[in-house]
Amino acid sequence: MATPFQHLVVLMLENRSFDHMLGLLRSSTYAIEGLDGSETNPSAIDGAPPVPVTPDARTVHDLNPDPGHDFINVNVQIFGNPDGIVAGPRMQGFVQDYALVCNNAVAGDKIMKCFTGTTLPVLSFLAKQYAVCDHWFSSVPGPTIPNRLFAHGAQSVGSLTQDSIAAPSMLKTIFEVINDPANPETYRIYTAGASVLLANLYLTHHQGGFHPYSEFRSDCLNGDLPAYTFIEPSYDDDPANGEYATSQHPDFPVDEGEGLIAEVYEALRDSPLWESTLLLIVYDEHGGIYDHVTPPDLVPDPAFPAVPPSIDPPFAFDRLGVRVPAVFVSPYIKAGTIIKRQFDHCSIVATVRKLFCLDKAPFNWREAHAATFDDVLNLPINQVRTERLVLPNPVVALPNRRTANIPPAVRKPTDLTIAMARAMEYSMNILGVQPAMKVSQIYTAQDATDYLQQAAALMKAKG
Repeated sequence: MATPFQHLVVLMLENRSFDHMLGLLRSSTYAIEGLDGSETNPSAIDGAPPVPVTPDARTVHDLNPDPGHDFINVNVQIFGNPDGIVAGPRMQGFVQDYALVCNNAVAGDKIMKCFTGTTLPVLSFLAKQYAVCDHWFSSVPGPTIPNRLFAHGAQSVGSLTQDSIAAPSMLKTIFEVINDPANPETYRIYTAGASVLLANLYLTHHQGGFHPYSEFRSDCLNGDLPAYTFIEPSYDDDPANGEYATSQHPDFPVDEGEGLIAEVYEALRDSPLWESTLLLIVYDEHGGIYDHVTPPDLVPDPAFPAVPPSIDPPFAFDRLGVRVPAVFVSPYIKAGTIIKRQFDHCSIVATVRKLFCLDKAPFNWREAHAATFDDVLNLPINQVRTERLVLPNPVVALPNRRTANIPPAVRKPTDLTIAMARAMEYSMNILGVQPAMKVSQIYTAQDATDYLQQAAALMKAKG
């Protein structure tokens, strides 16, 4: 077996479920816990037959409005009721929940659309050429920000919603642990100018860890990566600069995220650090999209620190969220590897601590019980893969926006970028920093992009 990797790179994308993205790769020769095509959900139309999964997901325009992925929506999707009571078969409420979000019973069927290896070529190719995890669950049965906080600190300071403006500022993260003066390893966070981590007060005062994503490829080619690298996509369009969001959050074009995945992979593949690096591509939560596997319950362990519970709505963080895609890439991984072990985002924290931190005490029982992935490399040192795999091109939305020179349309900001802006505003108020624009003055995606970029620059100057 290969020795543990020296560099870990994590690319975390947005709001897609495992079945939606990779489930239809299942075959007699590729036995992932995926779909056979017979999976259904009850229709939202009275008397109509069940709605099957279909292989016709498109890169854009399928999921508008954005599917529900707040705690109550996820309860409906999993249990069929907003209270999360087990009262029948689970994972049967996706169509009905999306129909309510759309206020259209017919539109509820769209939540069952799935990609294939042909329509999602980049992620599918990497999953089959390296390793796929078919039991990686989001950490929280809820939205993006709590899940991303769990990915960095194995808790969300009791927040179960996007609305806690204080939680990102207060969280103790694994970056703070790595930053201990006695610790020999370092980290780096690559962003396109927006990140919930920018609102973290500790990281505000230690801005050296933040780098623009535009530098990632050159850093790779120069062999300049730390032990732990976390990459964030762009979360919203930047019409003024002709840039599209790469997060894959519905209803942003999935092909833009496929392009980002390809960029990260190719930068590492061409790097002198390729053989010593493990790349993890994972998604923060399922985004309200269909998956057929019931998330596991968890049992708190009093031998470790508690996880702050959510008060409203009440929740003890003792149940995982819905499955998400997760793919490991390394030249020390056999093609076609399928990892059945249960992971969640706390596994990132636990693995980083195990490999790169002197402080081995877990934050809490969630981290203590999360499986680590330091052993996923399955080829001996003398069998490193030397072929230079060339990725297929993403299947782009029509018309091709880039070749046709079509800029992003001016539209409303996403709920996520507004939540990030509010968290930034909260932290800036604590630090006595006042941006030229207020969050209440954000009306468009461009406003949100400009605000977050300005806020990041102000926080960097203050830090």
